[in-house]
Amino acid sequence: MTENTSVEASSVDETSHLKGTDHLVTASETSNSGSVYTSSSDDCDDDNSESDSDDSEYESSDNEDLMHYERAIKDIAKGDFYTCMICTIELDSTSKMYACSHCYRVFDYDCIREWAVKSSQKSLDKVWKCPNCNHTSNKIPLQNRPTCWCGKTVNPDPNPFYPNSCGQTCNAKSCIHRCSHFCHLGPHPQCHRTTTIHCECGKHTKDVFCYLLDHGKNRNKKFNCGEKCNMTLSCGIHKCSRVCHSGSCGPCPELITKKVNCYCGSTTMDKIRCSNVKIHDSGKKSKDQEGNTWIGVFKCNKIRTVEYACKNHSFFETCTSPPTISGTKICPYSPKLLKTCPCGKTNLDDFENKRQKCTDPISTCENRCDKPLKCGKHKCPFTCHNGPCMDPCTQIELRKCSCNYKEFSVPCQFHEKPRCNMKCESLMSCRRHRCTRRCCSGKPMADKRKKMLFSQADLLDESLVEAEHICLKDCNLKLSCGIHNCTRKCHAGKCPPCLESDSSDLVCPCGKTVVEAPVRCGTKLPECIFPCIKYIEGSYPCGHKPGNHYCHPADIPCPPCTEVVFKPCKCGKEQKAKALCFQETASCGKLCEKKLDGCHHYCQLKCHLPGECQKKCTQICNKRRVNCSHTCDQKCHGDSNCPDIPCKVKCEVYCGCGRRKELLLCGATSTTQSVELTKVLPCDDACLKYQRLEELRNAFGMKSSSEDPESELERLKKIVEKVTSYEELELPFSETVLSVYSKQTNWCNQIEELINKFVNDKNKPSLHFKPMPAPQRNFIHALVEAYEMYSESQDREPKRSVYLKKNKYTRIPNISLEEALPLYQSYKKIEKERKVQSFESKKNVTYLNYQPPERSLTPDVKYNGFLIKGITFGTTTDDLNTLFGVHLKPTLIKDAQYSILPDGKSAIVYPKDYLTISENVERDIESLAGHFDYMTKEAMLGESVEMCNITDILQTESAEPSEETTTV
Repeated sequence: MTENTSVEASSVDETSHLKGTDHLVTASETSNSGSVYTSSSDDCDDDNSESDSDDSEYESSDNEDLMHYERAIKDIAKGDFYTCMICTIELDSTSKMYACSHCYRVFDYDCIREWAVKSSQKSLDKVWKCPNCNHTSNKIPLQNRPTCWCGKTVNPDPNPFYPNSCGQTCNAKSCIHRCSHFCHLGPHPQCHRTTTIHCECGKHTKDVFCYLLDHGKNRNKKFNCGEKCNMTLSCGIHKCSRVCHSGSCGPCPELITKKVNCYCGSTTMDKIRCSNVKIHDSGKKSKDQEGNTWIGVFKCNKIRTVEYACKNHSFFETCTSPPTISGTKICPYSPKLLKTCPCGKTNLDDFENKRQKCTDPISTCENRCDKPLKCGKHKCPFTCHNGPCMDPCTQIELRKCSCNYKEFSVPCQFHEKPRCNMKCESLMSCRRHRCTRRCCSGKPMADKRKKMLFSQADLLDESLVEAEHICLKDCNLKLSCGIHNCTRKCHAGKCPPCLESDSSDLVCPCGKTVVEAPVRCGTKLPECIFPCIKYIEGSYPCGHKPGNHYCHPADIPCPPCTEVVFKPCKCGKEQKAKALCFQETASCGKLCEKKLDGCHHYCQLKCHLPGECQKKCTQICNKRRVNCSHTCDQKCHGDSNCPDIPCKVKCEVYCGCGRRKELLLCGATSTTQSVELTKVLPCDDACLKYQRLEELRNAFGMKSSSEDPESELERLKKIVEKVTSYEELELPFSETVLSVYSKQTNWCNQIEELINKFVNDKNKPSLHFKPMPAPQRNFIHALVEAYEMYSESQDREPKRSVYLKKNKYTRIPNISLEEALPLYQSYKKIEKERKVQSFESKKNVTYLNYQPPERSLTPDVKYNGFLIKGITFGTTTDDLNTLFGVHLKPTLIKDAQYSILPDGKSAIVYPKDYLTISENVERDIESLAGHFDYMTKEAMLGESVEMCNITDILQTESAEPSEETTTV
């Protein structure tokens, strides 16, 4: 065996390959790798007089024979030959290194870690690729944790002889003996140690080299010795004749040619396989009527008819050991064995006709059979009977449909669930479509899912959705690239990114911003920060120099030329109107003012091309009316006459003395004159008093009250203590204005002074304030109400401002804000004192003890309970409580009592204080009676429910509710 082993080892050694970390290395290459670990003096020439150049040439030729990872170690040891592919810095023995486990390319540790982190963040499956061989990995190097080549030492000390090696034994699991070399870069060398292997049948062993074994899936490799197995088979008699094999020997293949019988003896066989011989579990010998015995070894397919001892009845028996001998088994219908009727509830001795033999008929009783049926849920509903019970079961039961929406009465033998016509309409797993099935079995779970709170991640989890509502349609939505469609099935959430890519680089027009290939579909070119190529060339067709702008895609035009030029305007009024170069036409900004066709107005559009005047006039007519000084306020109606409708302009009408005035509608038409000419207000007593005062003032040489603000101020000071409301104080300003003025006095004075100047300026019709916040605008709107002036807010926030416009009623108030504030403060102080006095007057309250009269119970209550007639047998008070208790809780029927009457056919439900209930309780009983009647029939607990008087019921039945009564 040893010779064969050595020959086999030598033959394999010539062609064997070492499998280590996904790379193949031949045996000859492995032998060369030994030069890395030997002294360099062994490779030198004996002649020491050779020049240095010859030595270097010899050394370079020697390096070419080395593997690339061994050559990398020598280059790193020199310190100026081996560069990192990422940062292009030379590596030496003091550097922190990392080697790819696939191609053994060495990188700077910090560079490869940064490369791995950035690459994994950009990939969907969080993997990164080696920059040299594109080998994928999902293990990112740890920060500040560089290791030696074998991984046992973190941050290894510098090793000038073998860089990044810890000098310890590698001990990697390359084989069962582990790698015996010291810490090294590259694949593990072949293991030349021997190991013992067994043959497949386990009889023989032999020693082979470890590297000849495949240390992958067939770790425990076996050989074939070529001898017979000779193991005892499962029959315990014969031995295995197969050549050396693995696994079990299997069933016995031997053929028995001896005549054998079945268990019952009715069938014989001349030959049978040993594996088919089976002794019966009883372990007894078979025996026939003549007393012959045998051992059956198989079961036949015949069925025997065996007679009972009575010779009148028989039964069928399959092949069994030992077989039953005909006439030896007692008849089950014998009077000695059969003692009860078929249902088993009545003894046969209780019947008049006594059975004497097995053939006599079996008497039946009048009881219900009640034997369990084959369905396992019901019992036989027929009266005691001979023969089999009802099969199949046809009893009717209530079953809910698949969606639990309706109940159906179906026979017990109906195994499938009934189906209703209710449409599901539940959301599918994609949360976009709805279920269109009718009577969907997943609807109950979908209804529960609606009421549960899920996180955003759970909403996208299809495992939380019932199987019936998993959407199987195609998504087919546009991906983010806008070109391709999603190929997944319909799903919730966003579609995945498009995985299509282009092998060409994506380059901007100026060529300075590039996205290198492969370019994923939908990738947009980043914004280029360099100037546009046309700006650099200055190639605008108009001849002007283009403005400075950034580089942009080719399908987007350059910004238009904004050089200022002179062009004729559209209306022809100006020949040198300013315009930008890209504008085809210029505008002078003047109104057209050409007379419109069909009316007396002029075009109000600004500079436009000839023939583009207003087609339809939208101005106000403004023609002078006939019998008043106002103008027509209707929309332009062309050259036709103005509509003859009353004038709606309000005008002032005065009394004879001119003191009173009112604003009335003008009302002038073609036949009616204005109220200004026809209406004169009558003078009242105040006018007469005013005239007398004016006459006295004129007689004494005094000024008019309207011209003397000091007299108006004195008058207001006198009445401030007498008024009961702010309106009676007759101040021209609102409370809001005075409240703001008390807090912002300086700013309010400036606004008031500005408005006063505006009112006194006869040449200024309007005033526009600068933009201001909303509270300040609100103050101005409230203040100008005292001036009877028009105001409005214009423009949008934050440029919103207030616009004022005077009219013929605009005037300055009699008193200023500074004069009105003390009057307002005095009024508020007096009002506060009045409220305090009012509160003090109501503070002292006398409380009297009042005893309300006791409420008398209504003696004329007719009904105080419910009577349930024809209750079902077996109904208890707990059943009544379960059915009615929930509906009695929110009513005035408190402490409900449930009682079964002595006759067992009726029951009563009534409140505990049924003798003293009120009319309100009786009203609740009346409202529930019909509802309880329907519930009782639906639950099949009774025939009907009606209202009753409990006292009469108890007197009629002569039974007080004591032991049989249940209180809830």
